[in-house]
Amino acid sequence: MTEPPEPPGTDQAAAAVAEQPAPPPPSTPPLSDTRHNAVEAVTWPVRVAAAWAWRLVLIGATIYLIVKELNRVGLVIFPFIIALFLTAILHPVEVRLRRIPGRKSLSAFLALLVGIIFLAGLGYFVVWQISSHDKQLADQVTQVVNKAKHWLETGPLHVKSSELDKITKNLSNTIQQHGGQLISSAITTVKAVIEFLAGLLLVLLTTFYLLRDGDVVWAWFVRLFPQASRPRLDFAGRAGWGTFGGYMRGQLLIALFHGTTTTILLLILRVPLAAALGVLIFIGSFIPLVGLTITGALAVAVALLEHGATAALVVAVAIIVLVQVEGHVLQPFIMSRSVDIHPLAVVLSVIAGTTLGGIPGALIAVPLVAFLNTSIKAMQRGPARADPDVKAQAATDST
Repeated sequence: MTEPPEPPGTDQAAAAVAEQPAPPPPSTPPLSDTRHNAVEAVTWPVRVAAAWAWRLVLIGATIYLIVKELNRVGLVIFPFIIALFLTAILHPVEVRLRRIPGRKSLSAFLALLVGIIFLAGLGYFVVWQISSHDKQLADQVTQVVNKAKHWLETGPLHVKSSELDKITKNLSNTIQQHGGQLISSAITTVKAVIEFLAGLLLVLLTTFYLLRDGDVVWAWFVRLFPQASRPRLDFAGRAGWGTFGGYMRGQLLIALFHGTTTTILLLILRVPLAAALGVLIFIGSFIPLVGLTITGALAVAVALLEHGATAALVVAVAIIVLVQVEGHVLQPFIMSRSVDIHPLAVVLSVIAGTTLGGIPGALIAVPLVAFLNTSIKAMQRGPARADPDVKAQAATDST
């Protein structure tokens, strides 16, 4: 049997249907478009805040780890920082002493000797003042204790004499029962003295070598970085060191002003240990604003023991005036050319440094902030001109 013939045009229709493309599958957005939409769903302020957040967390964690590791070698780090302070103060003296014929070691040694004589003179003076007035101070303390006991008995509290004797007896028993702890404290004190002497020797050696070979040490440090970044790093480091030195020398002038004026006031009031208290205020003034307040409180206490509330009030008012003069006159006038830090930043730096490192942290905080502030600005600005090769400059300075 033969198949019936196909109707005309069937082959052409089938071919046309076959040539039509297959319908596409249900469309799904590309992965990149999905991510783009998800990013667009987060507002711009949130994205900026998130970017800052993880960077600040990373920076904070890095600083914490660095500080934690540095604490383990504090016997080396803190003397090195003190040596930097002394080098910043004595460097102009060393530069002037280079006019003396001889090697550079001679000028560095003479500059260091000037610093040692100054510090040793201060220490000897304080010890002499205390030793010459120790009996007077002991008598004053005894009188204050007796007056306080009399006031507690006859004043508004009406504390019985038997109760005061009981408190005194308990205090004596506590001291006797914890004699072992006192001995261990004495051993700890001996250990601290040995560490202090070792740190002092390290400070002297480090200061000498920094005065003599500071440029060589800095050139070696700069060569640790890639060559392309050396000019900018060298420029920023030298700018920061200039600010650091200006800060230390300016703070020295401020400390001398505070120590001198306080000593004169205490001498007028005939307060014992006036000169020693002036030296203490001089040392405390290296911690801006806060140091003068703390050391001045001791001067107020001594004035109270010796001459009563009136003299203590006069000294307290004088200390408050000096703090205001430092914050509003001396700091802006002396530091304006070298340090551009707001007084609020100074206070916050001192508080943060005290929280992290105690008294050493308070001493280091402001100079460190001044150094970083100037160095970062200089690094952003870049060298004002093409600096010579660091190695060649160091070799020239060392000759």
